[in-house]
Amino acid sequence: MAETDHNADFVVVSLSILSILIVLSNLCVCLLVYFQKDLRTNTNWLMVSLAVSDILTGGVLLPVYLIKPSSTVTGYLVCMILLSGVANLCTVTYDRYVAIMKPLEYSYRAPKKLKIGLALSWVLPAIYSLLPLFWETDSTRIIHRAYMVCMMFFGIILPYIFITFAYVRMFKQVRRSLTMKKNLDSLRVHKNERKRLHSEAKVAKVFSIVASAFLLCWLPIVYITTADIIFNRPNIIPYALSIISFFTIATSSLVNPLMYAFLKPDFKKAIRTCLRECTRKETASTIRNLPLAALTIGGPERIYEAKLPNNNSAKTEELLSKENNDSQERSSQSSVHC
Repeated sequence: MAETDHNADFVVVSLSILSILIVLSNLCVCLLVYFQKDLRTNTNWLMVSLAVSDILTGGVLLPVYLIKPSSTVTGYLVCMILLSGVANLCTVTYDRYVAIMKPLEYSYRAPKKLKIGLALSWVLPAIYSLLPLFWETDSTRIIHRAYMVCMMFFGIILPYIFITFAYVRMFKQVRRSLTMKKNLDSLRVHKNERKRLHSEAKVAKVFSIVASAFLLCWLPIVYITTADIIFNRPNIIPYALSIISFFTIATSSLVNPLMYAFLKPDFKKAIRTCLRECTRKETASTIRNLPLAALTIGGPERIYEAKLPNNNSAKTEELLSKENNDSQERSSQSSVHC
């Protein structure tokens, strides 16, 4: 009994720490895009939407589950937040797919599709998660089982297939394009094109890692949902797997901002810029707090010091001019005497 309580406390503390890390890391992503104008691109706004869904995972889903794991409201929240995360990831994947496979169409298609994609990523999960209210969330009814089957197919399996297919095609396209332009570096146009393709390849690599983390982290949820809801065999679900599933979901929400920060080029540049500005400000404030800072930075003392060299130089010039005049007068007098 004591060992069980100790394990339960360990799970609660660990998930609480993960929740805080998830909220802080994804909040940093949102703040970076908000304050850095260079990051306000179509793709990054979709990433902000994905970060918001991760914030809900860490700030709402995990705490609510720890407090009231068997509540009906908890089930609705879990369903909505998890489905919104999947929908946002699919929207980001589609955005990258169009950018790499159809770059000429992307410039004018992306702004139109952005608002639609963002709206659908949140509206559809919210509507679908509330559908069980029509049959009072009675898990014994056939319609509820059909509902869970549809959710698993359209909310997990179909996104699995779409994300895998999209990234396989994107990497093939990037590799093909780089191979075609490998021997055309002499022209500046082709150099710029290769630079763009390398950038797209890096972005595709980032999102492929995020998608792979999603696929791996959701495997326990797929198994639990299939065994419990579809086949009605909860006895084949290990208790440890139920606990591990929440850790994998938390890990998936924590992986996303870390991938952006360490691998996505524009985010790396923005983070370096922020760190450089913070270092510059700290250095300036340290200099201002030095005892002799008033003698070197601003204030009347600096003006007084600046004036002294000017006065001395003026006096020196006057003395030199007088000496020159005296020498000239002496020379003129000597010539007259001669």
